[in-house]
Amino acid sequence: MIKKILKIQLLGALLLSVNVTANTQTNCNNLTGCKKKVCHIEKNIAIAKKNENRSREKGLQISLEKVNTYCTDDKLIEDLEDKIKDTKKDLQEDKEEYEKALKDNRPSKIEKYKTKMAEENKKIKRLEKELQTLQ
Repeated sequence: MIKKILKIQLLGALLLSVNVTANTQTNCNNLTGCKKKVCHIEKNIAIAKKNENRSREKGLQISLEKVNTYCTDDKLIEDLEDKIKDTKKDLQEDKEEYEKALKDNRPSKIEKYKTKMAEENKKIKRLEKELQTLQ
Protein backbone atom coordinates (compact mmCIF):
# COMPACT_ATOMS: atom_id res chain seq x y z
CA MET A 1 0.00 0.00 0.00
CA ILE A 2 2.77 2.44 0.92
CA LYS A 3 4.61 1.59 -2.30
CA LYS A 4 1.50 2.45 -4.32
CA ILE A 5 1.14 5.80 -2.55
CA LEU A 6 4.81 6.60 -3.16
CA LYS A 7 4.48 5.63 -6.83
CA ILE A 8 1.41 7.85 -7.19
CA GLN A 9 3.20 10.76 -5.51
CA LEU A 10 6.27 10.26 -7.68
CA LEU A 11 4.14 10.09 -10.82
CA GLY A 12 2.32 13.28 -9.77
CA ALA A 13 5.62 15.07 -9.20
CA LEU A 14 6.91 13.95 -12.59
CA LEU A 15 3.76 15.15 -14.32
CA LEU A 16 4.01 18.47 -12.55
CA SER A 17 7.63 18.94 -13.62
CA VAL A 18 6.74 18.02 -17.22
CA ASN A 19 3.90 20.54 -17.11
CA VAL A 20 6.19 23.28 -15.76
CA THR A 21 8.78 22.47 -18.44
CA ALA A 22 6.13 22.56 -21.17
CA ASN A 23 4.84 25.89 -19.89
CA THR A 24 8.34 27.40 -19.95
CA GLN A 25 8.70 26.37 -23.58
CA THR A 26 5.52 28.12 -24.63
CA ASN A 27 6.29 30.73 -27.23
CA CYS A 28 5.22 34.03 -25.72
CA ASN A 29 5.97 35.83 -28.96
CA ASN A 30 2.74 34.46 -30.44
CA LEU A 31 0.83 36.42 -27.78
CA THR A 32 0.16 40.14 -27.47
CA GLY A 33 -0.50 42.68 -24.77
CA CYS A 34 -1.07 41.60 -21.21
CA LYS A 35 -1.14 37.92 -22.15
CA LYS A 36 2.40 38.26 -23.47
CA LYS A 37 3.53 39.95 -20.24
CA VAL A 38 1.93 37.20 -18.15
CA CYS A 39 3.57 34.53 -20.31
CA HIS A 40 7.05 36.02 -19.92
CA ILE A 41 6.63 36.39 -16.16
CA GLU A 42 5.37 32.80 -15.82
CA LYS A 43 8.34 31.53 -17.82
CA ASN A 44 10.71 33.42 -15.53
CA ILE A 45 8.91 32.07 -12.45
CA ALA A 46 9.39 28.52 -13.73
CA ILE A 47 13.08 29.21 -14.33
CA ALA A 48 13.45 30.71 -10.84
CA LYS A 49 11.74 27.64 -9.33
CA LYS A 50 13.98 25.32 -11.33
CA ASN A 51 17.05 27.21 -10.08
CA GLU A 52 15.63 27.37 -6.54
CA ASN A 53 15.92 31.15 -6.54
CA ARG A 54 13.20 31.90 -3.98
CA SER A 55 13.83 35.64 -3.85
CA ARG A 56 13.47 36.03 -7.64
CA GLU A 57 10.45 33.76 -7.65
CA LYS A 58 8.76 35.84 -4.95
CA GLY A 59 9.45 39.09 -6.81
CA LEU A 60 8.10 37.63 -10.03
CA GLN A 61 4.98 36.39 -8.25
CA ILE A 62 4.36 39.94 -7.06
CA SER A 63 4.87 41.23 -10.61
CA LEU A 64 2.45 38.62 -11.93
CA GLU A 65 -0.20 39.63 -9.40
CA LYS A 66 0.19 43.30 -10.40
CA VAL A 67 -0.03 42.50 -14.11
CA ASN A 68 -3.12 40.36 -13.53
CA THR A 69 -4.70 43.13 -11.45
CA TYR A 70 -3.80 46.27 -13.37
CA CYS A 71 -2.76 45.40 -16.93
CA THR A 72 -5.17 46.16 -19.76
CA ASP A 73 -4.46 46.31 -23.46
CA ASP A 74 -5.94 49.82 -23.52
CA LYS A 75 -3.39 50.93 -20.92
CA LEU A 76 -0.57 49.32 -22.91
CA ILE A 77 -1.75 51.13 -26.04
CA GLU A 78 -1.83 54.43 -24.16
CA ASP A 79 1.68 53.82 -22.78
CA LEU A 80 3.04 52.97 -26.23
CA GLU A 81 1.46 56.08 -27.74
CA ASP A 82 3.08 58.18 -25.00
CA LYS A 83 6.48 56.57 -25.64
CA ILE A 84 6.16 57.21 -29.37
CA LYS A 85 5.20 60.84 -28.73
CA ASP A 86 8.14 61.33 -26.33
CA THR A 87 10.60 59.70 -28.72
CA LYS A 88 9.38 61.86 -31.60
CA LYS A 89 9.88 64.92 -29.40
CA ASP A 90 13.43 63.78 -28.60
CA LEU A 91 14.02 63.18 -32.30
CA GLN A 92 12.90 66.71 -33.15
CA GLU A 93 15.20 68.18 -30.50
CA ASP A 94 18.11 66.14 -31.85
CA LYS A 95 17.33 67.30 -35.41
CA GLU A 96 17.59 70.88 -34.21
CA GLU A 97 20.90 70.15 -32.50
CA TYR A 98 22.12 68.34 -35.62
CA GLU A 99 21.28 71.32 -37.79
CA LYS A 100 23.06 73.62 -35.35
CA ALA A 101 26.12 71.35 -35.44
CA LEU A 102 26.04 71.45 -39.25
CA LYS A 103 25.83 75.23 -39.21
CA ASP A 104 28.71 75.48 -36.72
CA ASN A 105 30.71 72.82 -38.63
CA ARG A 106 31.25 70.54 -35.60
CA PRO A 107 31.97 67.05 -36.99
CA SER A 108 31.88 65.21 -33.65
CA LYS A 109 28.47 66.72 -32.80
CA ILE A 110 27.20 65.96 -36.30
CA GLU A 111 28.08 62.27 -35.88
CA LYS A 112 26.67 62.20 -32.37
CA TYR A 113 23.29 63.50 -33.47
CA LYS A 114 23.23 61.34 -36.61
CA THR A 115 23.66 58.29 -34.40
CA LYS A 116 21.04 59.45 -31.89
CA MET A 117 18.52 60.19 -34.64
CA ALA A 118 19.07 56.77 -36.21
CA GLU A 119 18.52 55.07 -32.84
CA GLU A 120 15.39 57.10 -32.17
CA ASN A 121 13.99 56.30 -35.63
CA LYS A 122 14.56 52.58 -34.96
CA LYS A 123 12.87 52.92 -31.58
CA ILE A 124 9.86 54.69 -33.11
CA LYS A 125 9.49 51.96 -35.75
CA ARG A 126 9.74 49.23 -33.08
CA LEU A 127 7.16 50.96 -30.87
CA GLU A 128 4.79 51.56 -33.79
CA LYS A 129 5.06 47.90 -34.81
CA GLU A 130 4.29 46.85 -31.24
CA LEU A 131 1.36 49.27 -31.17
CA GLN A 132 -0.05 47.79 -34.38
CA THR A 133 -0.08 44.32 -32.82
CA LEU A 134 -2.27 45.64 -29.99
CA GLN A 135 -4.76 47.54 -32.15
